[in-house]
Order: sequence, then structure tokens, then C-alpha cells
Amino acid sequence: METILVIGFFVIIYWLTNKTGSSNTGSSGSDSKPKGYFGAPELKIISEKLEDSDLLVKKMMFRGVLPVNRQMNLSYSISAFDITDEDDPAVVISMIEALQEPGNICFNMNDKLGSVGVGDAYASWVQLGAAVPELLQPPWSGNRKIKLILRIFNTDNPPDINLGFTDGEGETIFVDAVNFDFNFTEKGYLEEAEHREESQAIALKIGVAVAMSDGHLDESEGQLLKDWIIKEITPFNDSKQDRLKALFNDALKDAFADAKKGDLALSPLVERLSEIGDKKSKYEAIDLCFDVMAADGQADPEEMRVIRTVADSLGLDMDEIESMREKVTLNLSTELSGEDGLESLVGIQADWTSDEKKKHLRKEFQKWSNRINALEEGEERQSAQNMLESIAKLRKKYG
Repeated sequence: METILVIGFFVIIYWLTNKTGSSNTGSSGSDSKPKGYFGAPELKIISEKLEDSDLLVKKMMFRGVLPVNRQMNLSYSISAFDITDEDDPAVVISMIEALQEPGNICFNMNDKLGSVGVGDAYASWVQLGAAVPELLQPPWSGNRKIKLILRIFNTDNPPDINLGFTDGEGETIFVDAVNFDFNFTEKGYLEEAEHREESQAIALKIGVAVAMSDGHLDESEGQLLKDWIIKEITPFNDSKQDRLKALFNDALKDAFADAKKGDLALSPLVERLSEIGDKKSKYEAIDLCFDVMAADGQADPEEMRVIRTVADSLGLDMDEIESMREKVTLNLSTELSGEDGLESLVGIQADWTSDEKKKHLRKEFQKWSNRINALEEGEERQSAQNMLESIAKLRKKYG
């Protein structure tokens, strides 16, 4: 059985589910005296800085005998709650789509542990997941107490986790929690509600601008924007859902109408978002733009140019933007019309010198070479292989 090692995310996104090749399991039923810990399951949190970053990582550590009564495939899931007020716990929002529950924006991290039999154990501390506090959003800012709930369950009979809770169905074999304190300097989602709603409406309009940059709104792009609205309003009660749905639908219709007339000005939208939006809202807007770009399976050079312009104007970290770009790259076709499209896809900027482009391509080739080793056979691995071949062609171009 392989150990899940989740070092961090956002800087190198594929590390989220990268697995080590060594096994840290053993059997407590051996005739010889077992080495390590073979007691009941235990949890703890380790705090570390993410490599080459100032981001603090809270690692979920686990050890002990896995409480199974037969051979089965196991997975785990981690949810988060703000329990500063223990009588009124609140959900915690994730800024990263890959770490959200299906259909809403609440934090959730999950992965597979593999096949486990009776008596199998993690005899030493291993990492089963992580949370980066600066990429989480509780309801309020300041010093908050966060609870991370770990659930280990039968992969073939999983529980339905919604807003951090389960409905009691499925086969969960272990549940426990650990807490940590963190000083959140960004506004909480209840604090920023008014500006957040306006920021989200602006993000939708910017998404339309990206979609329409090639002259038309593809059906898949329009559907993605509608699905985004549904996901964003789901956590709220019926009356707020109705109000937000009307606000977001109006923003979508107005942006589309202005774009058709050629009146959808990007600069005022970006300036307003820069003025009122917090870090989460700004990254959320860029994340939506990348999803819109990927919706039709093609990477249009003009769409990438618009996204870069928006990101630069919002003052966002380009390393983090590159990680977001990589996330959608595996869903994009590399059969692009011309070298401009390919160069946009791999992150080359038109005003770079030849040496800067060559240096970037070497970095991209090494990164995708490492990435492909972490992917199983399938469409994503083939897309990564296509990326390597395309990068190799560009390297020949620039010598």
C-alpha cells in the first residue's frame, strides 16, 4: 500500500495527489515483534512552510492500525470547520477549486489509500493531507480555531459529504479531528459579503470577456458560466440563493449584450475588482477565466492574452497564476492553430527575448517530464505527453 504524501499546493499543483513509492504499512499480526506503532489510530498536525514559499502548511499526520474487518480499498476525506464559537460551528471555504466539495465551495481534500487488509497499519507517522490556512476563508477574520475532520472510508461505498457533514450512508471506518489556531488577516466571507457579491458579478463579466475574445460565446463556455453560478449560490438559504441568482444572471446577460455590441470594456471591470476585491475574489476571477478558456477544449491565444492582462492589472503572483494555468492545461487540446497558440499555452510572453523563451521552455520541459511520471495511464497522461512533444518543437524553433 502506498503512502499519501501531500506537501502543498498552488505553487506546484500536482503535489496535491502525488504518492510516494515506499510503503509505510506493516502487519500487527507478525510472529516477530513488530517495529513501530501498532496501536489505535492517532492524529496530529505538523506546521511547516511550503517549499520555496512563505505559505504555512498544516499537515494531517496519521499512524496506527487501520480498523478494517476484511480486505478493502480505502480512501480518505478532510473537511474543515471554524469552531471559534463552539456552539455555532461554521463551514470553511477553499480558495482553490480542486480543494472544494463537488457542487459547492466548502473545503474538502480527498485521495485514495489503496487496498488494506486486517491488521495493516501505518507503523510510523504519515501524512494523509494538508491545509494551507492562507488559502482558506472562515466566516470572520482574526484569530480563529479551525477543526480538520478526517474520514477514512471504503472507496467502493463512500459517504456523501456535503457542507462538511455526511448523511450517515456509506461505509466509514474511521472519523477523528484535530484543531489548529490561525490569525486570518483577510476578511471572512461574512465580513466581505457585500463586496464579494459585486466582485463575483464582475468576475462573471470578465469571464464573458475572455469567452468573447475570439468573437463568439461557445455553448460550452456559456454552460460553464451558468454552472459556476449554481455552485456559488448552493451553500446559502433559499432567499439568498434567489437574490444571488438574479444578480449573477443579470450580470451575465448584461455582459453578453455589451460584448455583442462591442461595448464590454475590460479596464473598468478590472479597476473596480482591484478596488473592492480581496485576494480570494481576485484569484477566483482568474480561476473562472482559465475554466472558460478550457471549456471548449482549445487554448485561444487571445483568451490567454486577456487572462494575463487581467492578472497583471490585479497585481497577482504570476507563479501562482502559472500553477492555475497548468491545472487546466491537461484538459486543453494541443492541436492549436499556429505557434502563437502553442506559445500562449506554455506561458511564453510575446515581449520576451529569445534567451528568456529558451530558459522558460527548459523549465517547462523539465516540469512536464516530472508531471507525467505522477499520472496514471489515460487522457491526462496523453495530454501531458502531447505537451512535452509540443514544447520540444518550440525548443527546436528557438535553438
